[in-house]
Amino acid sequence: MSRLLTRREMLKLAGITTAGFYLAACAPTAGPAPAQEGGEAPAGEKRTVSISHIGGGSLEASEQSQRMQLLRASFPDVEIDNQWVSYAGYLEKIPLAVASGDIADLQFCNAFNDIPLMMEAEILLATDDLLKNFGQHVLAATPEEAWASSIYDGQQYAAAHNIYDLNIWETQYRKDWLDKLGLAVPQTIDEYREALRGFSKSDPDGNGAEDTWGRLLYHTIRFDDDIFHAFGVAVGHHMNGFWRTREGQIVLDWVQPQMKEALSWMRDTWAEGLFHPESITIPLGQHLSKFTSGVVGNGYGAWSGLDNYQVQTRTVHPDAVIVAGPAVEGPGGRGFTGEGWPWCYVISKDAPYPEDCMKIVDWMFTPEIAAQIVCDGHLGVTNKGLNEQGWCMEFTPAEKEAMGKEWTDKTNEVQEITIFGGLWTPLGQVESLFNTFPADMKQHFDDLIAAKFSPAALEGREIAKEYVRLTEKKKPVAADKEMWPALQIRFGEFISQAVAGTIELDQGWDEWISFWESNGGPEITEQVNAG
Repeated sequence: MSRLLTRREMLKLAGITTAGFYLAACAPTAGPAPAQEGGEAPAGEKRTVSISHIGGGSLEASEQSQRMQLLRASFPDVEIDNQWVSYAGYLEKIPLAVASGDIADLQFCNAFNDIPLMMEAEILLATDDLLKNFGQHVLAATPEEAWASSIYDGQQYAAAHNIYDLNIWETQYRKDWLDKLGLAVPQTIDEYREALRGFSKSDPDGNGAEDTWGRLLYHTIRFDDDIFHAFGVAVGHHMNGFWRTREGQIVLDWVQPQMKEALSWMRDTWAEGLFHPESITIPLGQHLSKFTSGVVGNGYGAWSGLDNYQVQTRTVHPDAVIVAGPAVEGPGGRGFTGEGWPWCYVISKDAPYPEDCMKIVDWMFTPEIAAQIVCDGHLGVTNKGLNEQGWCMEFTPAEKEAMGKEWTDKTNEVQEITIFGGLWTPLGQVESLFNTFPADMKQHFDDLIAAKFSPAALEGREIAKEYVRLTEKKKPVAADKEMWPALQIRFGEFISQAVAGTIELDQGWDEWISFWESNGGPEITEQVNAG
């Protein structure tokens, strides 16, 4: 394709679902919207604030969550319009919602993929004054560098960024399967393929059936960077892109020849039948579903989830042992991708009560509220509830294991409610938040963290730290608003086809590079390097 896509064409592409292929969504240039004064509801009526978020597996589950119920109780003069959407639904709907200007007053989004699109549509409110006047707790807990990706024309457009740690990724294995196959935890890309082959071809679960595979790739290969880094490139989680310095210039990995090499390796591995056949098309949020159900032997996940993954897997394979492994080394090195702080709440320019929007976000960060909602699990069911001080408590790995089937039943009972806590918040069990707590409250949560993870998970934490790799592009550039969305969509389409073998690799690569060159890629690169 030799011409630039129009914005209308880009939005049309972004709305395609089975091309639902890519964390579509970013396009855009903008005229900044000034912060507006909060209004008053008519006498006798509540002020209404709409919130779009991804917490819970359904609207009903979100309403049953502790977080949503506590929010409603804490703001009795505000009618909360809960515009719940599933994560997969958010990815499909957000470009179309932005195109129509129909976003919630308080809108969950991705700073790299969505805010540029919103800026072009001129639908966001600048938040500098709101943060200063009503967001003191947000500012106190949020690292300064987290805000960079949502600054445009010198103004801030996010009401909050996630503060939870997203530099937590690693590769994990069924150690019991490796032992049965006589294999060690892989150290190199060749050893890794051998492990995938054993998981797929050698009946590691011992049931006599050909019903296991090496790995389930994540929806359109947006979350498999442990493989890509072995070739010296990465996609970047959520299709955000990954930039690094090569020959004195910061350039995008997507157009490097090593990317073609990585895709060729994955294509061959797919053709051999070592990836689960539902790879690429698996719904978002389910990339470890085959791992924890005992169907595949390798997954790319968070070190902080390792203990829960093992508990889940033992419901089908009681002797399952899950361990973390190092990033496998290939011709281009090794690594896991860190994400930084991409997730946000933003405020619509048309929000009638922007001050209430900001107060709601700040409420999440206040010590007395954060201490109730920052724990994993559903209050009193899959966590221990609140102590005498009103601070939440969690079960240890040993306590979960001792409960056996009871723990499994509890987890199943509330699994819809506990998806992103029933109401997505930017909070995380991190020092930047705990440091805003009173000393005794902070000690409680320091002790909680110390008891929360098994030695295997803590070993995984050290592995994740050792191999984390971060993109060198820290914030959008001006050209992203017009050029990046179409590039992102086209690359997602290409790599999915390339790995699945539905397109000839050399031809597909040449067409992708031509598209990059003709649709703003060099301009974006120039601006990234200009700072």
